[in-house]
Amino acid sequence: MSVRIPAAGVPQTRLPDAQPVAPRAPISPSLGYATNDTFQADAGEIGRRGRTQRAAPPPATQPAAPAANTRAEPLQPETNTALQARLSAMPAPERERATQFLNQHVLNTPNADRATRTYLDLSAMQAARPARLSMDTVETLTRGVAEPRGTGAAGQEGILGPAQARAAASAMVGMTGEDFSALQGALRNAGTRDGQPVPNADAQTERSLILKAVGARSQEMTAPGAMDRVRNFFGDTTSEMDDVTRFARDIAGTPRDTLITQSTAIDVNAGSRALQQRFDDSCAPTAAQVTHADADPIYARRLHREPIHSLDANTNIGREQRRVLENNGGVARPRQGGTGDSLGVSPDAMRDMFNRGVSPNSNRTYATQTIADTPQARQGALDRADRLLRDGVDVPFAVLWNGGGGHAMVMSDARGQGANREYLVTDPMDGRTGWVRGSDIAAGNTRIGPGTGRLAWTFE
Repeated sequence: MSVRIPAAGVPQTRLPDAQPVAPRAPISPSLGYATNDTFQADAGEIGRRGRTQRAAPPPATQPAAPAANTRAEPLQPETNTALQARLSAMPAPERERATQFLNQHVLNTPNADRATRTYLDLSAMQAARPARLSMDTVETLTRGVAEPRGTGAAGQEGILGPAQARAAASAMVGMTGEDFSALQGALRNAGTRDGQPVPNADAQTERSLILKAVGARSQEMTAPGAMDRVRNFFGDTTSEMDDVTRFARDIAGTPRDTLITQSTAIDVNAGSRALQQRFDDSCAPTAAQVTHADADPIYARRLHREPIHSLDANTNIGREQRRVLENNGGVARPRQGGTGDSLGVSPDAMRDMFNRGVSPNSNRTYATQTIADTPQARQGALDRADRLLRDGVDVPFAVLWNGGGGHAMVMSDARGQGANREYLVTDPMDGRTGWVRGSDIAAGNTRIGPGTGRLAWTFE
């Protein structure tokens, strides 16, 4: 696995080891529905070029039935031990502030463990660079991880993940003085217009999104290109900070529900309002758009200038899907009124499109992980995905359908422990976001997204 998170020197508390998911027998089938094979691959040759096949209606399995509070995330023992050690080493006034903050904003949220780890990591950075990273900013970032972004079943994750919070903090430490001053102004002005507070504005949500946008540009902000260095020489901000401050002005005073909806391409209410692919075989480009939107709220808001849950190919979203699909060897046939050939992309082409289009904002280099057709191999893939997802890193993946062909989707969250683990999956075909049991994925022959098949590749 090839992973790059540009946060050298950033302390990170150890993630708890993932517990195995026990494979289970498939659930009794019920009524299925028609689907398309939309990923160019088969079990015989990875990336084999072939036409799209039409699968028979697959059997449906019973959706995961969550018990009360099963998706809450209490502190893991090692996180609690690290927290107690940090608190005991603090002077009394700092310990009192930390305890009050954690009790009020972190420990009673569904994201208590990942947010506490974030607080520990960022407070260590703050101690090393207090002039750039204030405790107010540490607390804003931690709340961005802790507080659920939605009230629906798919909205328990925070606006930021721990990795994104670390990236934002690293960018603040490493950015130019001009950019830092501009960012401080944008954060101060959150929730206001023309210097006046906006009724019902949510300044915390605005600040979380502003800082998330900063983290999505951490590479450029900490190592400006030649043109930005010239701008800095004359006292100007970088083009990336200009994008952030423009975004901050654009969202100022916007109601929280709108901010949340327009900062992602999944459906945080676990329904059928997520981003849809506009072509029979554009699942991989659409998965890239979903992952990009979860990494960068500026890109997500741009997508929402038009309906994201739509089959209209003659839109900016559709044109981007067509361009990416065709640039990677695919053939775009619109789902509405399309005729002629249709062709998806190979797994390696999917990896390449993520590295070209998503990597600059997700701060990752993606590698193709091919998964053998065994429960143990699928379990290993889930264990890797679990660690990434709990760190706030989306995991694109592809399945092979039982009837031939395949499909690309995105995991964006993981909840539960052991055999009760679940994964939040967004399917570009139906534009649907929902929870899938890890035990079903490990067993294989899984109803996942619009069909029945097996986990075949992840892109990490």
